Amino acid sequence: MNEHGIPGAPEGFTAFGVDAAWPQSRQVTGHGHDRVGGDAHVHLWFGSPHFDPEVAHVTVSSASLGNPEVEEALQRGFEDYLATGGEPPAALPAPEPVTVTVEGRPVVFELWREGRNCGWVARGRVGTTDVVLSGSGVDPEGLGLVRVSDLTCFSNPFGFLG
Repeated sequence: MNEHGIPGAPEGFTAFGVDAAWPQSRQVTGHGHDRVGGDAHVHLWFGSPHFDPEVAHVTVSSASLGNPEVEEALQRGFEDYLATGGEPPAALPAPEPVTVTVEGRPVVFELWREGRNCGWVARGRVGTTDVVLSGSGVDPEGLGLVRVSDLTCFSNPFGFLG
């Protein structure tokens, strides 16, 4: 556990999530740490406890620099949020800059948005953490991100029962 209370994460790794203004459910959907390579990642879900395209939701994936989880999170976002008719897009739209507030400061992310639906995917870097955001029903520029200091305040839909 690192200084932020993230299980298995190395010292210096910081995960990010949506700030306290988020009115709905907060869940951990995955985390990991490769002790040999030092890679760490945390995936957080903000929204309905069950995927509902009518309810605003955001995923926040934080990963150590160079971690392959970043590309995987981007790919999942493209498939989930930019797909039309259930098919991944043949070609991605050109990214545009979007400013997201992180810890009270503006940070420029790359944003991909497909005009036929309300889904979007964004990627940025905060210090030594790569961050991938994806969502629907909420404007990414209106998000406020903060450091996540403890994963125990999130529910874990994939945790063991009992």
